[in-house]
Amino acid sequence: MLLSELLNAAAINTRLKATGKREAVAELVAQLESAHGLDSQGEILDRVLRREAMMSTGIGNGVAIPHGKARAVDRMLAACGVSQAGIEFDAVDAEPAYLFILLVSPESVGTPHVKVLANVSRLLKEESVRRGLREAEAGAPFLAALKAAETKYLATAAS
Repeated sequence: MLLSELLNAAAINTRLKATGKREAVAELVAQLESAHGLDSQGEILDRVLRREAMMSTGIGNGVAIPHGKARAVDRMLAACGVSQAGIEFDAVDAEPAYLFILLVSPESVGTPHVKVLANVSRLLKEESVRRGLREAEAGAPFLAALKAAETKYLATAAS
């Protein structure tokens, strides 16, 4: 499964307002719930923040992939965000994060969740992909750049 299959343009914010880690996660969760028509009554935010407290999802190269599992979702969903200024996210390289991928799965999902995380990680190792996503002006161009990158770099990994 590919990240683009878990998104819609409304789930993408290319102008995050957050200046801190908790704020960024809250803004992304709000974006996800709004775009996908959910109201988890705080469950998704709580689960993602708990996961983040165990170990930072700042993977380096300006990327963070906060994620969690929640009863409030019946399928894997995602939201993406871009911070123009960068946000301190306790990344492994101690650099700020600019590109955020929020992934939320039902509690019962195991392997597909891990596969999507692996695909996202593989895709975002490419500097040209990170740059293209960061430069997108809105949700639709972000999604188009993501789909093009997935086709180029993950064609064989789509299954």
